[in-house]
Amino acid sequence: MKITDIRVSDPYIVPMGRGIADQINTITGPGWVQAYLEVSTDEGTTGTSPCGADAVTSALIRDVLRPRVVGEDPFNFERIWEKMWWATFNFGRRGAPIIAMSSVDIAIWDVIGKALNKPVHRLLGGYRDRVPAYGSGINLNYTMDELVEQNRRFVKDGLKAVKMKIGHQSLEEDLERIKAVRDVIGYGVKLMVDANNGWSVQTAIEMVRRMERYDIYWLEEPILADDIDGYAELCAATEIPIATGESHYTRYEFKELIQRKAVDIVQADVTKVGGVTEWMKVAVMADAFGLPVAPHWYSQLHTPLAAAVPNGLIVECSTDIVAGRPYQVIPWRDPIVPRDGYVEPLNRPGLGLEIDEEAVKEYKAHKVGPGKFVTTKGWRWPPFL
Repeated sequence: MKITDIRVSDPYIVPMGRGIADQINTITGPGWVQAYLEVSTDEGTTGTSPCGADAVTSALIRDVLRPRVVGEDPFNFERIWEKMWWATFNFGRRGAPIIAMSSVDIAIWDVIGKALNKPVHRLLGGYRDRVPAYGSGINLNYTMDELVEQNRRFVKDGLKAVKMKIGHQSLEEDLERIKAVRDVIGYGVKLMVDANNGWSVQTAIEMVRRMERYDIYWLEEPILADDIDGYAELCAATEIPIATGESHYTRYEFKELIQRKAVDIVQADVTKVGGVTEWMKVAVMADAFGLPVAPHWYSQLHTPLAAAVPNGLIVECSTDIVAGRPYQVIPWRDPIVPRDGYVEPLNRPGLGLEIDEEAVKEYKAHKVGPGKFVTTKGWRWPPFL
C-alpha cells in the first residue's frame, strides 16, 4: 500500500451555538470555520482527520509535508513521522508545523485501522471499552445564570464531572462562580477549573489555597505554559492536582514537564502533540511516572486513545460549540456522545469517524459568515501580590 495524495478540504463554516470565551480568546457567532484532511492510498483506502482551516496549516501540508509523505507505505508511520519532523525542524518543533504533522499522522492511523479492518483503539492496546467523560464549558463569558444552567444540564445528561473556565480580573468573581457551580452540582460530581494561562505564579498559589474548600478535582493551565519552574513550584504548593499539556508539543516538552514534577495530570492533545504516534509515546512516558492522561478537547479522537492505554483518566466533551450538535466540534456522522457518564470508542475500522458531507454541503449553501475571533490575552493577572 502506498500513499498517493494528501488533500485539505476547502474551509466551511458551521453555525455556532452560544458564543464562547476563555482567558485567551472570545469567539462570537454566527459561524465556526472548519476543515478536514484526507490521506488517500493506491488501494482505495482513505483516512480522515480534522485540520486547521488557516492558510498556514494548509500551506505546510501542501508544500512541505505532502512531498515527503506521498509514496510512503502508511504502515511505516514511524519513518513518515521522522520525515515530517526533519522537514520542519528548522522552523518547527512546536506550533503550526507540529499541528500540520498531527493532522497527517491522525489520518494515517485511520488508514491503518481501515486497511486492517480494526478499530484504532484495539490496535493501540484496547485496554478498556469505555472511558469516563466530563462536560466542558468554554464559558468565561457566560452570566452566572447561564453558567449554572449549563452545568446543571451536564449533570442531567448523566456526567459525573464538569469543567468551567475561570480567569476574570476579579479573583472574587472567579470564586463566586466556582461556589455557584459547586452548589448546583453538589459534591458527588467532580469539578475542574481552567484558567488558560491567566495568572502569575503568586496568584495561582493564592487561588489554590482559596479554592481547596470547593474540592477541586484539578486546576488546569493556571500559569503561562512555558513557565516550567512556575508549574513545579505550584505543584509543590498545593494538594489540588495541576493539569497541563494542551499548549505543549511532542514528547520532548512533556519529558521536561514530567521529569521536573511540573504536572500531575497530563493533557496531551493529539491534534497538537504530533498525532497518534506521538500521543502514544507521551502516554507511555506518563504511565512510567505514574501519571494519568486526560487529553484536551476533541472527544471523537481522544476517546479511542484514552481507551487504548491503562492511564487514560477521562475524556473532555465540549458542548455549545456547534449549533444543534451537542458534544461535537466538527460535524461527524454518527459521532461519539457521552452516555451515563462515559464515552465508548466506535467499534468500526480506523477511527470510525466519517465527515457528514450532507451537513457540510448544507453549511456551505447557507453561507453563514465566520464568527468574530478576539484575542484578549496579553496580561497575567495580577502580575504580583
